[in-house]
Amino acid sequence: MRFIHIPLCITLLALLGCEKDTQTLDQKEERNPLIQQGQAYVDIKDWDKAEAAFKQAIENKPQMARPYLELASIYHQHKPDYISAIYYYKHYLELRPDSEKAAFINEQVQEVQMDLAKAILTQSGAFQAIQERDRLLQENAELKRQLATGTKPLQKSPAKTSQPVQQPTVTQTIPKTAKPVSPPKAAHQIYTVVSGDSLTKIAQHFYGNSDYEAIYQANKDRMKSPSDLRVGQTLIIPKQ
Repeated sequence: MRFIHIPLCITLLALLGCEKDTQTLDQKEERNPLIQQGQAYVDIKDWDKAEAAFKQAIENKPQMARPYLELASIYHQHKPDYISAIYYYKHYLELRPDSEKAAFINEQVQEVQMDLAKAILTQSGAFQAIQERDRLLQENAELKRQLATGTKPLQKSPAKTSQPVQQPTVTQTIPKTAKPVSPPKAAHQIYTVVSGDSLTKIAQHFYGNSDYEAIYQANKDRMKSPSDLRVGQTLIIPKQ
């Protein structure tokens, strides 16, 4: 009886061993020190150090698939580099073609490809042109709908232009009967003393009489007495 059970036990052990190897393939890679180090940096959002750790893991063991997936996620979500993200996603699938994540990763690849195309179009200005085209098509469709239903299309009211305010001219502001206004006469004159001058002589010249008191009072700050005159001195001659 013991000989009958030995082959059965060996078969069961072999099956259990194969299943265990299949189930722990990813788990073995997760136990790699560099993978754990990279994931620790991911937890604290230090993407540069996480990137370096996963790249080092690939350099040490190129057939290890997990770091490719981690790098693809970093380049897709956190350090946008769409070409690198596509490369690492696809390389992971090459190493794990039967992965249960294959469908999800293929979806991520398509999403990254769309983001890459959008970035290229935006940089070239084509994306804005496409948006403008879509807007015009939408407006055209709305116009056709309004015409089909008999609804009067909305028209943009033209911008109102403000009429310039006409400023009155000089001839409009002055009545025809108004007389020209003569400029006001100066309240005083300036006189420069010459040789032989006296206040009496200066008063006679400006006032027609010898009363110089008004001239003296107007220049008292520069004259010690009525006789204090100097050639070249300027005097204020007030209006009488």
